[in-house]
Amino acid sequence: MIELECFISDISRLTTKKMRKKKVLQNKKRSSHKKTLPNTKKVQINKALTDKRLNHQAFWQIFKFAFVGSIATAIHAGLFVFIIEAKIATALQANFIAFAVAFLISFLGQYHWTFRNSSETHWAKKMAKFMIVALIGLGLNTAAVYIIVDKLLLPYLYAVLFMVTVVPVTTFVINKKWAFS
Repeated sequence: MIELECFISDISRLTTKKMRKKKVLQNKKRSSHKKTLPNTKKVQINKALTDKRLNHQAFWQIFKFAFVGSIATAIHAGLFVFIIEAKIATALQANFIAFAVAFLISFLGQYHWTFRNSSETHWAKKMAKFMIVALIGLGLNTAAVYIIVDKLLLPYLYAVLFMVTVVPVTTFVINKKWAFS
């Protein structure tokens, strides 16, 4: 009887040891399986996360640019209309005055908010580049005012339509790719 109990006890210990070894091996297989994701899978996951982060950042940068640009554009257009309606200046003169005010507001907003961490370039260099981009925008606005108001003899509000659509899109692209890069 004692021998039978010893035999059962030995079998029980062996079975327990075997089960423990089996569990350890299973755990090792599971953990090694988790650790050995193919490199391409890791790269795909990292790329997806990076793309998502970049898309999020790009969205907010476009939003901020549009917000600041909308304020500057509204000031430009509003001041332009006010100066003409108050008979302070001609359409071309009003455009230059409105441009100057809108430029200052736009630069301050874009520099301090939209593109604030874009590069280590000194603010004066960024402002000079921003001025060039703004002058391109002014050139587009001036050409639109001249053609629409002076040559086609259409109401100045058609020029405002051009000011608030074509010019902001053009200046965003140039600012992002060059002025604040």
